Amino acid sequence: MLRALLRNDTAAALTEFALLAPVFFVFLFGTIEGGRLLWMQQTLETVAYSTARCASVSATCGAVQGAKQYAVARAAGYGVTIVTADVTVEKNVTCRGFPASNRTSITTPINSVMASLVPVFPESVTAESCYPVLTPPT
Repeated sequence: MLRALLRNDTAAALTEFALLAPVFFVFLFGTIEGGRLLWMQQTLETVAYSTARCASVSATCGAVQGAKQYAVARAAGYGVTIVTADVTVEKNVTCRGFPASNRTSITTPINSVMASLVPVFPESVTAESCYPVLTPPT
């Protein structure tokens, strides 16, 4: 009787799947969400750089509010939704050792189910960029 029970493997595949499926799905969705996190970080870095540059060389972003609206529109063009409260624009500051620069910082929350499953998954993404104020030659 014991030999017959040990040879019976009709539910073995189901048992193996039940044990391994949660680990597989955490790795699968972790990879997807990790890629989305890196994409969002790179996108915000690009938006921060573009906004700092616009504040330095263009009259469109001359005022702080105009630069914030530019950042929101630029991020929307990449498919990332941010609000003006997520954007900080500082004008004529020393940034990374360069005087008379414009600094743009963007901090936005990232909504992910991985935050509840993996404790080290960040809850927000931050990007910062500086660009020197360019003065026309005299």
